[in-house]
Amino acid sequence: MPGPALFFTPMVWLFGADAAILPIRTAQSVLLVIQSALVALTAQRIFGKSIVAYIAAGLVAFYPFFLFYQGLLLSETLFITLLLAAIAALYCWRDRGLQIDLPLIVTCLLFAAATLTKATLTILPPLLIAATAWAAGAHLRRTFVILIAASCLYSGFMSPWWIRNGILLGSFVPFTTSSAMNLYLGNNPRNPDAGIDWATDLDPAVMARISALPNEVERQRAFGKEALDYIKDNPAAFLRGAVKKFIRFWNLVPNAAEFKNGLYSIISAASFGPILALALICAFRRRRQWRLLAPLYLVVGYFTAVHIITIASLRYRLPIEPILILLAAEPLAAITERIRRNAAQPAQVASDTPRP
Repeated sequence: MPGPALFFTPMVWLFGADAAILPIRTAQSVLLVIQSALVALTAQRIFGKSIVAYIAAGLVAFYPFFLFYQGLLLSETLFITLLLAAIAALYCWRDRGLQIDLPLIVTCLLFAAATLTKATLTILPPLLIAATAWAAGAHLRRTFVILIAASCLYSGFMSPWWIRNGILLGSFVPFTTSSAMNLYLGNNPRNPDAGIDWATDLDPAVMARISALPNEVERQRAFGKEALDYIKDNPAAFLRGAVKKFIRFWNLVPNAAEFKNGLYSIISAASFGPILALALICAFRRRRQWRLLAPLYLVVGYFTAVHIITIASLRYRLPIEPILILLAAEPLAAITERIRRNAAQPAQVASDTPRP
């Protein structure tokens, strides 16, 4: 997708390819600060407590995985920033009455920008917007109208990419021509353990045959056919692979052998483990407010489903971890407030005790 290239290009042009690494890392560190602010704004809007917002912002700013990835020249940091901005805009639009107005336009624009950075979202944004409206109390007819409006806006913002692909590839390519490769990698007879190694987890003969096709659209169709044929012919193996991918996706420690033991595992388990537990506690505590939290649940569920079908790793879980942190901040704030109250009670008792 063009988003990362558009983000990196000005710095490469200004400083040169070798010297651009530091400016890009600096820019991504700024994006991490913006992510903290966006999570704080959304937490404040959802839970209505400043302490939740402050805790969520602090957790995002110092979360080890975010600090690690903002130093790499990958799409994740930019994508997460745009995704969080779109979610913040989505809740703003929700609170303003679910109108077809400027906040809806901004929401669709931000979701399109996120998709143009990482194609994982595909057609989710219009469906998510409509689901948000329904969960907020809109009747079915109004929800359908919103779905149509959001689909038109989203398609309009995506259309320059579609036009570009149509001109260059001679075919309608709404997102990328590499998605079917990931589908094949995660679903082929040489990958019973649901790994993601392009060197060992696929059939080299099939890879060579398809890679020799001159047209990338034809290559995508060929990879897709191989994967779908495998799924159709081996449904039990597909389900076993899906379970393994689910475990890989939600693993507390890194899946790669070189990072699975020692300090990396300790940092991973000590950071993501409590966040996941607290997020689940929040979902239970706020179970009667599921309609309010439904957009967040849908995003988490969607990313999980996509990656248990294709390929899964901790890197692909990264975009939903700010959402988990946002949820985790709510029970953590409640614990903090209770500790404060308990600490204040002895002092209050002492001050109320009459002196002789």
